[in-house]
Amino acid sequence: MNNIRNFAIIAHVDHGKSTLADRFLELTGIVEKGSHDEQVLDRNPISRERGITIKLAPVRMSYQGYILNLIDTPGHVDFSYEVDRTLSCVEGVILLVDATQGIQAQTIANAYKAVEKNLMIIPVINKIDLPGADIERTKKQIIDFFGIDEKEIFMISAKTGDGVDNLLKAVVEKIPSPKIFHNDYLQGLIFDSYYDNHRGVIIFVRVFNGEIKKGKKVKLANLKTEFEVSEVGYFLPDLTPADNLKAGEIGYLVTNLKNIREVAVGDTVLDKENNQGFSFSGYKKIKPMVFASIFPTETSDFPHLKKALEKLYLNDSSLEFSPIYSQAFGAGYKVGFLGLLHADVVRERLEREFNLSLILTPPQVEYREEKNGFFQEPVVKVMIITPSEYLGAVMKLCQNYRAKFLTMDSKDQIILEYEMPMAELISDFFDNLKSVTSGYASLDWYFLGYQQVKAGKLELLLNGNVVEEFSEIVVEEKAYQKANFLTNRLRELIPRQQYEVRIQGRYKGKIIASSRIAPFRKDVLVKSGKVLGTGDISRKKKLLEKQKEGKKKMKMVGKVEIPKEAFIKLFNKNN
Repeated sequence: MNNIRNFAIIAHVDHGKSTLADRFLELTGIVEKGSHDEQVLDRNPISRERGITIKLAPVRMSYQGYILNLIDTPGHVDFSYEVDRTLSCVEGVILLVDATQGIQAQTIANAYKAVEKNLMIIPVINKIDLPGADIERTKKQIIDFFGIDEKEIFMISAKTGDGVDNLLKAVVEKIPSPKIFHNDYLQGLIFDSYYDNHRGVIIFVRVFNGEIKKGKKVKLANLKTEFEVSEVGYFLPDLTPADNLKAGEIGYLVTNLKNIREVAVGDTVLDKENNQGFSFSGYKKIKPMVFASIFPTETSDFPHLKKALEKLYLNDSSLEFSPIYSQAFGAGYKVGFLGLLHADVVRERLEREFNLSLILTPPQVEYREEKNGFFQEPVVKVMIITPSEYLGAVMKLCQNYRAKFLTMDSKDQIILEYEMPMAELISDFFDNLKSVTSGYASLDWYFLGYQQVKAGKLELLLNGNVVEEFSEIVVEEKAYQKANFLTNRLRELIPRQQYEVRIQGRYKGKIIASSRIAPFRKDVLVKSGKVLGTGDISRKKKLLEKQKEGKKKMKMVGKVEIPKEAFIKLFNKNN
């Protein structure tokens, strides 16, 4: 194992991880320079278009007699568990920092994870060729934040390839080879998986002890799944069969399992018969953090939506969905996501890959109701990095979003840590953070747990009838604000009817906000185009009273029609 180097690239979103991986692939002969697409390891077109790595990607390279196993990790916080498990599979990381942006929140968060796992960290400043590059400031940030000697920092342009060859040599020289345990029993850590229509679930694994070969019977330590390995191999970057996977190596297993839920990222592969092996620490079941309802704009597309979600589910074990029915939209699904980016990517994949037109309701968190009338809400720890001149604005913003101040570290930039309800985080907090800091602040978060909160169900009523699409659990201090917004916004969006429409917000059984839409009024005093003259005043009163009674009956038996466009405008922040 002395000639093996297992490493990952970690960075904030859009700092150049996948572009650097391209240069490594060229230097090691995996692809030919000038004859491949950019961001080779990002197979998904959405990843390439957005410039973000959504799915991790491993590749095995040969360089000067060494085997280099690189894992290109996702940069977004929604996929932080995948990054954590990836870092458990390697001995070192390249910490990439964009010279035009400097250190960002996810840079620090991922670096801390690498430090906790005692990994060798190679700090690298990227995009040194760009006019906006502030190399000296970025160097100072790296030195201040991580206590790294300036001589240890590498300077590169992943785009032009400048300095990349020296960096690859440093990977060989600085990152240690895998440790040798000399144990016979098998231990392998699963860091990803996907479903293949012909071969079942494909597992991505780092082998720490023993070896795996075709025909070996194995089990998973946590899920207890058992299967016989039908193929093993390496990522070149396509799946390439091999005779076996030995300790220290990274590769794949073909399982023939038909359900992606039988395998979990972070689980440990063990010998089926040998009980000496143990599970690696850090395993947890990935749970959705935010939920939204998805409906097809055409009700006839519901069967297609069902098939599309089932196909995505095969390759995304974090996705959860269950059928629901809406009076406004018809049949749809309540879907659980890891975060807002995950939700947006799933929606775009459904629309693009399966040619669906969809309505996505605003994402919400899931509250836990207690017997005493209280609720528990999910809470996250938020790290914000901002230039010092925006400190006051950021702290005021956090206060408005029910955030509890934890710590502040003042260096070249300010690092703030808050405890914040996730419901506040997924609203419009990030947009407002970018607004008050002119786009300079960055944010990272991780889930802490649940805390008790005074909350209740906010219901929206139209002429006394509850509209479930707008009913949700809301904390007490935000109830009036939310109810007032809904009632006033719907007054603008719902067309006038032949009768009065009362819009009310009801919270814990009490009406706390209301508005009304005046009805169309037909002038009953006009007949055949002529206004009734100065005849008997009692006749006019009778006609007006009759009209009033008629509208009252219409209001009692009539159903308020809410056009689908009104829902779409309400759900769309841009409208």
